[in-house]
Amino acid sequence: MRFMFALGLLVVVSTALPATATRIAAGSMPASDVTPVPVLSQALEASPEAVSAPSRQPAQSPIQASGAVFSRIRIPAIGVDEIIRSGVALSVIDRGVAHWIGTSPPGGSGNVVLAGHRTTHSRPFYALDRLEPGDLIYLEDANGFDVMYRVVDTFIVQPEDIWITYEFGKPMLTMFACHPLGSANQRIVVQADLVAGRRIS
Repeated sequence: MRFMFALGLLVVVSTALPATATRIAAGSMPASDVTPVPVLSQALEASPEAVSAPSRQPAQSPIQASGAVFSRIRIPAIGVDEIIRSGVALSVIDRGVAHWIGTSPPGGSGNVVLAGHRTTHSRPFYALDRLEPGDLIYLEDANGFDVMYRVVDTFIVQPEDIWITYEFGKPMLTMFACHPLGSANQRIVVQADLVAGRRIS
């Protein structure tokens, strides 16, 4: 099924943060069988004043169709090793992992935001729900060095909840995809904290 990012909703959504998100027990069961439990996400508890970065480009901006090779992502726990391209236009996401232009670069001081399919095209984020706290994620920085992030939280939001792409006052990574498998009704979100922002030996 196509990603159906609901770009129209993103244009008009308010900047107010939601009171709750739905956390899932990462890796505990297939995504389609998860019973939602309304709770605050760890990210919101840590930084309720999340704001959109001035450099962050709207999802519907023409620049989001760039598709230029931007970085690389490796997630050993779920067997991901993929190129990252610039922009979150559907044409870019259809080609693999996509970086939301204007959010932090890998190893930067803000929120690196990545999107990907789960059941169509190369489906790089098919097993995103299997990630558990402590799993490591490696992104290639502008110098070709790996920087490392550690998973801290997995939760479910609605398509219009673009606050997940905002800044939370710390260096981190946010990955999201459609949820449950085969549906675009919700988004699964995995957030990870920066562990090492330099060459990994």
